[in-house]
This record gives sequence, structure tokens and C-alpha cells, in this order.
Amino acid sequence: MGQETRTTEVLGPKCVIETGNPQMGMSGRDSTKILCTNDMAMRFILSHTESGLSKITTEGTVQVEAAASPKLSEGVVAYEIIAHKGDFALNVDKGSTKVYARQIVLQASKEIVIDAPNIRIGSDNDGATKDIKIIGQHVDIKSKKGNLANCLMESSYLKAFDGTLVSDLALIASGSPLAAAAKVGAEVAKKLFG
Repeated sequence: MGQETRTTEVLGPKCVIETGNPQMGMSGRDSTKILCTNDMAMRFILSHTESGLSKITTEGTVQVEAAASPKLSEGVVAYEIIAHKGDFALNVDKGSTKVYARQIVLQASKEIVIDAPNIRIGSDNDGATKDIKIIGQHVDIKSKKGNLANCLMESSYLKAFDGTLVSDLALIASGSPLAAAAKVGAEVAKKLFG
């Protein structure tokens, strides 16, 4: 494909529409491209390639607003992204991903995975998170340290003394709620049996 198939229409000093560019890019040749700029020389490009990839590229911030019409009701789906095949990937290389809503629902037909070196559920502010429910027919929790590990008798501290003559003392020293019950039981047994 040569330069004879290339068409360029200049709509002004800040907007150009181009079709049939024979130059090969990483995604193949551009079928159609709209190139825009502003007074600060920040570019905005819409392109559709011969390989089928469509791209929106901007050097500034992108803002999408939807359902601003007063004719729409509150419960309408205002913004929807549908991927008929393949995955949906969202990369934020040098920042955070923030989602704000009255309610956030994650649903999957197979599995939801939360994977990170540190995971926090609940607010940093004391008392802000009032209720956490874990509901399931089968719940597994594996832990080596922490007060939950102590309650579940899974901490390495308690496992080190498991099966020894001082396992009861180790449980009491752990400070877990189970330890408090064991301590009371030990005191009752001492009173009853000397």
C-alpha cells in the first residue's frame, strides 16, 4: 500500500483527520486517525488500525461523564463496558485505583482473588468499620501469627508447645480469648481438685 491511498484532511491548526497511512506502527497500519492538540501542545489521538486495535491516546486527563440528563431515572445503568471475548485489564502503573460508590458489588461465576503483600479490610479510623460478615458453607483461614492465629490455635508460638506439659500455660500466655477461658478453667480445676 503506497502513499496514493493516504488521505489527510486538515480541519484547522489543531485537528487533522487521516486515513490510509501506509506507515507501520507497533499495532500495524492506521486505518483512520484523528489527531488533535491544544495551546499547550498536549496531544489527543483517536486511531483505528488495520489489525483491529482501536486506541484513545491522550497526554492529559481523560474524563467520561454519563447520565447527566434529568430525564433519566436514578436506577439506570449510566456507564457500561462490555468485553464480549477475552479479559478486561486495568493497569495503573504509578498510582492507586479508587472506586467510590454507595455499594460496591464484586460478582464472579468462578472465583474472586485478592492478591497483595498487605491486605486490609476496614477503616484506619477506630470504630469506622462497624460490621464484617464472612458467610460461606466452607471457610478456611490459614495463619502463622496474630491474634486470629492464636484463637484458631494455629500460631507458631502455640504450635511450638503443642503436645508438651506446658501447652496449657502457653495457651494462657498467648492472651487470646480462648486463653482467657483456659485460664478460668484451670482456676476452677485447681479449686475443685486442689
